[in-house]
Amino acid sequence: MQPSQPIGRALRIVLGLALVIYIASVYFRVPGHVAIGSLLLTLGLIGVYCLIHIVIVRQIVAFGPGLATVVASALLVALYVVGASGLPIVGHGKGQLAAITFLAVSLVIAGARATPGCEVMAVPNLLFGRNADLICLIFSPIDRLESKLKRKHDV
Repeated sequence: MQPSQPIGRALRIVLGLALVIYIASVYFRVPGHVAIGSLLLTLGLIGVYCLIHIVIVRQIVAFGPGLATVVASALLVALYVVGASGLPIVGHGKGQLAAITFLAVSLVIAGARATPGCEVMAVPNLLFGRNADLICLIFSPIDRLESKLKRKHDV
């Protein structure tokens, strides 16, 4: 998988930084137990995505890149949705705040490193030094279009 293109890379960083700024203001407004719970959930997400990275890279389970992308993205969406509930541990906004925090950090890391593919895998890719080679539902098409336009322009 080729590195992300300059426009896609810039979009990742800008969106990630915008989310970081938004999230920072939220952390200052929520009660301390919600902020701490969200940060702990974010660390848990890093652990879960590291396990997903190991499964994908070592091909422990035969996931196609499309299915693995859906599973990786669905996990973050599920945590966000469940975060609106009153469930212990993830509820009362903790899951939502953790999901957005993880996504924001992942976008900034993916953009800064020009990591191709699924942004939610940026932290494990950084920790393990190897890309999981998953596509991104939003940015991979932008990267492909930018690469295609660049090739046409160079010819």
